[in-house]
Amino acid sequence: MDSVTVEICCGSYYDALSAFRGGAHRIELNSALFLGGLTPSLSELILTKQNTSLKVIAMVRPRGAGFCYGPEDFEQMMMDCRLMMEHGADGIAFGCLNPDFSIQTDQTGQMISLIKSFHGEAVFHRAFDCVKDPFVSARQLISLGADRILTSGLKNTAPEGWRNLKGLNRTFGDRIEILAGSGINAGNA
Repeated sequence: MDSVTVEICCGSYYDALSAFRGGAHRIELNSALFLGGLTPSLSELILTKQNTSLKVIAMVRPRGAGFCYGPEDFEQMMMDCRLMMEHGADGIAFGCLNPDFSIQTDQTGQMISLIKSFHGEAVFHRAFDCVKDPFVSARQLISLGADRILTSGLKNTAPEGWRNLKGLNRTFGDRIEILAGSGINAGNA
């Protein structure tokens, strides 16, 4: 059997400590989970790295209200990405889309390039669940060098999107990690 990595979505340093004590291997560190997750504070990242052995994927998302980013938003995202990586993040979760719900390849490529310059993991987050064609989008993310796609299979929860998750994993699982997220628990994992 393949080894299983347990990743927990955390909304604070307190959540990160709880996940660590509960046996998690990796976390996605966020703030404002009620908005779908925004960039955490540097102090949350630093304290988590100082006081746990967790692999930390930091969210970089400057605001709620979608995944289309203008120049000012993207400038902030690039700075947040650099700061998170400079302060010990093991990777970054992010997602950039065009107004037509396709992957914004220029911004995505720039983010991946910056993350890779720190030898980090590039994770395209659940913005993927908004794309029109998940197979075209997955191919684009693979060609741009993303390491992982966090998705609920284009449904509200992963258990609802299991068919799409299975199809994505069957088609692309040898080239990119497909991470099922949202609604996963011990009973349905």
